[in-house]
Amino acid sequence: MTDTSRSISVAVIGGGMFFDDIIGQSFKDLMRGGIAGTLTSIGMSHLAADVADVQIDLCAVGTRSESSGTAGRIVDWFAGEFSDRQIEACYGETVWNDIIQRHQPDVLFVATPDHLHTDPIMAALEAGCDVITEKPLCLTCEEADRIIAAARQHDRIVAVDMHKRYDPFVRDMMMNSEAKYGPINRVRTVLEEPLEVSTEIFAWAEQSNPFTYVGCHWLDVVHHYLGVKPRSVFATGQKTLLEHWDEHHVEVARRLGVEPSSFKRQHAIRTWDSIDVAVTYDNGMRGDYSNNWINPAEFEGAVNQEIELYGIYGRGMVDQQDRGFREAIIGDGSRTRNPSFGGRFQHQGGELEIFGYGKASIAAGLLAIIRRRVLGESLESLDETYPTAASQRNVVQVAEAAEVVAQKNFEHFTAGRGTPVTALLSDTTIEILEPGT
Repeated sequence: MTDTSRSISVAVIGGGMFFDDIIGQSFKDLMRGGIAGTLTSIGMSHLAADVADVQIDLCAVGTRSESSGTAGRIVDWFAGEFSDRQIEACYGETVWNDIIQRHQPDVLFVATPDHLHTDPIMAALEAGCDVITEKPLCLTCEEADRIIAAARQHDRIVAVDMHKRYDPFVRDMMMNSEAKYGPINRVRTVLEEPLEVSTEIFAWAEQSNPFTYVGCHWLDVVHHYLGVKPRSVFATGQKTLLEHWDEHHVEVARRLGVEPSSFKRQHAIRTWDSIDVAVTYDNGMRGDYSNNWINPAEFEGAVNQEIELYGIYGRGMVDQQDRGFREAIIGDGSRTRNPSFGGRFQHQGGELEIFGYGKASIAAGLLAIIRRRVLGESLESLDETYPTAASQRNVVQVAEAAEVVAQKNFEHFTAGRGTPVTALLSDTTIEILEPGT
């Protein structure tokens, strides 16, 4: 590990949902051609010449279970194209500790489940590594404050993969919104993940919820581009399908014409189907965030995502899953596609490459690390160039408050007392307002 070399070594922990599609393919491109070619997508092409010769290497991939063999599969996948690079597959409950000790990477990329971000981030910072982590940064303000403090203490970067910031459709609307629409009275967002996410893909769904998992994207977009701070939170949610998955999976199987025994999970899944959150901001603006992870597989898009702004002079909306690309294929039905996120192409004589805002977000964090390590720029000068840990503090705060408020309102509603609970937020605190307490 060095702060003066013209190379950056990266270790990745976790090999989940988007690894092959986005993370892994992005690092293949970066290992092959460096970072310079990605900079136009984040408005940083003026730095291309300064970083064009910086080599990026993957040194290790770590996952928890050796029996699953995920890390080994990923390493073999890289070896098919980079046979001259030494990449180690590592396993263990705290695999990041072994990787940090043995490989001393410059960067730890954290792609573990939502509730397992904080420990590897802290270990990496204490060892002198910079960090890029998947969203959300963490689950509580206490964790966020520890991460932010450690990053400052060790003069290290913690970049969060908030890729919605870099969607060109969303970015264009948000950056021009107040000039076009005037003061914004309300923001309405939707983010709905497929049912298979909570029932088949994520064994850890009970440790999170759909708002924390994906609602954080829209919170980041709103907070970043509109510069608002949350001041109160109201939340309710539903526990109809997943809490009773031991019963409902039988009906889902019947409708699909398959055996219930073919489902990976057949027991009750103790988490929310959906959570709806209303946030009032310091300027009086309201933000409505609707999130679930029970969207039917038959839905035309991979996900259902929308953001709509209501200003006093106009309004704007981006429908994330419908970019005007629609196709119908025998056996697959009518589908909308979004190559703006992670499209692929291969020119004659070239290698398969990925383009889109999924890769752009990774590039933003990695560029900041290169600028600090290789070009010698300060953390303070880079603050607005990538999604920092500090920028996520209010995102984590809203998510933490919403989880508490939704649960309390669920209990009150079940007891016939309506939904009376809200949360009052300051820059640093969460106060739960609950009648009778």
